Amino acid sequence: MAQRSIGVGRDSFRDRVAEHGRLRALLESFAYAPPFGGMFGKSVPFYAESYWYAMGGLTFLLFVFLVLSGILLAWLGPYWWLTQPFGRFLKSFHYWSAQGFFFFAILHAFRVWATGSFRGRRLLNWWIGLTVFMLAMGENLFGLLARGDWESQFVSMHSTDMLFVEPFFFHLFAPADFSADLLIHVAVIPVIMGALIFAHVLLVRLQGVSEPLGQPASKNGAAEEY
Repeated sequence: MAQRSIGVGRDSFRDRVAEHGRLRALLESFAYAPPFGGMFGKSVPFYAESYWYAMGGLTFLLFVFLVLSGILLAWLGPYWWLTQPFGRFLKSFHYWSAQGFFFFAILHAFRVWATGSFRGRRLLNWWIGLTVFMLAMGENLFGLLARGDWESQFVSMHSTDMLFVEPFFFHLFAPADFSADLLIHVAVIPVIMGALIFAHVLLVRLQGVSEPLGQPASKNGAAEEY
């Protein structure tokens, strides 16, 4: 099966312009330049040369943004992110990174489903991805509860009515318990999500990029690795 090398210097910028057009070649040029060339120095199947196959990577990138900005927010505390200009900016950046995370995660899940990439031995990785998404929804709820603003109070009030009428987790947390909500948001769910995302990416690296529906299988019956 034909493959195309990325980041190994086997084709020129002119070749990429001829194949993809000048705009796309310019947008992708960073992947060929140091130090990114070494990071992207791998081969992918030709059918994976599509922005649809980048949705998972964008989701992971936004997860990194969330972790880094979240560490800073948790370190400086709610008074800083509610009163200081840069604190309010970082809180907004964190919030919109979360919205982007869900947006690209949904697109990634749709691409995996539409191309049949969950089939066979990749079914386990599909369920790992769905588990990460469900945990992210809970993470989003606890993040809203820990914001400390009017929206946080609104979510807290309605969460009490909808989610906390039963003794979930033996009353270890409640909408009005800021410390517990922040701890779960900062130190519990993200750790579990990080471990599952690592396993998710590792399985993709081990199993390779699956062929889309209708694509003939490779000689060993599995997709070529990238």
